[in-house]
Amino acid sequence: MVVKNKSSKLKLVNFVKALGNITSNEIYIEHGLITSQNNETNLDIIDCSDCIIAPGFIDPQLNGYDDCDFWQFPLYEEIDALRVKLALSGVTAFCPTIITNDSERTVKLIEHINSYLKQSKVNVGAKILGIHLEGFFITKYGVHESKYVQKNLTIENLGALIRDNVVIFTLAPELDRTGEAIEFLKKKDILVSIGHSNATFQEGEKAINQYKLHCVTHMFNSLKGIEGFSHRGNNSANIKVLESKFKNEGLVEPDKDGIVLSILKNKNLCCMVIADGLHVNKEVIEFLYRIKGKEYFSLVTDMVSTAFFNSAKEHGSLGGGQTPLEKCVSNLVDWGICSIHDALLCASRPISNYLKIAKELGLGTLCPGKEASITLWDTKKDRVRGTIIGENLFLRY
Repeated sequence: MVVKNKSSKLKLVNFVKALGNITSNEIYIEHGLITSQNNETNLDIIDCSDCIIAPGFIDPQLNGYDDCDFWQFPLYEEIDALRVKLALSGVTAFCPTIITNDSERTVKLIEHINSYLKQSKVNVGAKILGIHLEGFFITKYGVHESKYVQKNLTIENLGALIRDNVVIFTLAPELDRTGEAIEFLKKKDILVSIGHSNATFQEGEKAINQYKLHCVTHMFNSLKGIEGFSHRGNNSANIKVLESKFKNEGLVEPDKDGIVLSILKNKNLCCMVIADGLHVNKEVIEFLYRIKGKEYFSLVTDMVSTAFFNSAKEHGSLGGGQTPLEKCVSNLVDWGICSIHDALLCASRPISNYLKIAKELGLGTLCPGKEASITLWDTKKDRVRGTIIGENLFLRY
């Protein structure tokens, strides 16, 4: 059963634990804001027995889901339905993602999403934080069509794509020879994320350090690695090849090894990763978590529409994900990588520290005075029971 309600006064009781700045055994939400005030009149009581109260999940890379496809001008009704489905699976905020395409068509896609935002209702479901542009200036393609790729990363060439509500831009940083384009994006409060890069270790080190980059999109996927190591498949022995170069500087070949090694060696780079066991081997996921720690290990789905995923599969390629964040969270626990508390935080806190709009909204934590953005994790069923987004409840039993 699915319950969608709206309430101006809520009281959460009987939960196992609250993750964040909440020390009491009750949580009050008034007019959509978390509050420390104890106003006992006209409250709707939510029984959270067996639940952990966690910050709402954030998915910064979502290309589509089920029938909704952000690459194909989705109907407003399809976006509404997507937002409800996300809310019921624990996601309270996300970034519609558009990949490498013709510039004119991309601008129209951006404007289509912006047009939707202008008329959308606030109580539909998961909040849209802004648009993620992935690609356009890349050197390793994956499912991206090479005919649309641009190799001259300049402010002038970026200009047409930078429209209202673009908040993340994934690119190959080695293409910016001066750093001016990346600095331009930063000044626009756009998070620059490393992705689809064929850079060497040396090129990666230079770009990361000189341009002060802080984020990586779908770690390991479509990034140059090292010889003898693969992040896919069931053979975990090759992780030793990567570990040896990570631990021993003398083994690194700067012009031969790839940017993956540069990213691992820079402790303060936040790595988004698809923990579905398909895009990245679970032993590699464990290694990444061990190296980065929970503050720099961020879960992401890279989900695509069902039609696109199946089409890519028929052609023998892996075209995005089909595993929701709640499953990625439980995978981390099932694989023995971390506790459920830390896994839940990996679905929100790391990216909220770098994505400006998320930080301003107080996402990634449970903070009095900020809008409620809460995921209820059912410890008995090992899944999401529902979410609270402002005054709106999306519950499943």
